[in-house]
Formats: sequence, C-alpha cells, structure tokens
Amino acid sequence: MNQSRLVDTADIAKLLGVTRATATNRITKRPGFPAPAINLSRRLRKWRADEVLAWIRASSKSNTR
Repeated sequence: MNQSRLVDTADIAKLLGVTRATATNRITKRPGFPAPAINLSRRLRKWRADEVLAWIRASSKSNTR
C-alpha cells in the first residue's frame, strides 16, 4: 500500500479485518486514532495511510504486552 495515500473506513476495515461498520463506529472513534486528513462530512472522511498504519503498529504492540 502506498503510505502517502488517503484511506477511507472501508480501507481501514480491510487493514484490520473488521467490518466497515466496526471501523466507522468503533475504531475511528478511539482515543489516539489519527484525526481525518479530510473531513467533508460525517460520512466522507479520509485518513493518511501512513498515520493509520503507525496507529495499527502501535496498537498491536501495546496489545501484545
């Protein structure tokens, strides 16, 4: 995945192996999850892929301790 691109909730869901609804309703609202790079509306948000991937790596490290 090109890390400088933008991802939406469907992309985040695929990365995490969860449904889009879970990504929208639970993952993106967690404290520490990156803020959207583009926030046109509640339904149209995009995140920087590199920030999301960094959050996933940090979250997986903290879950293995």
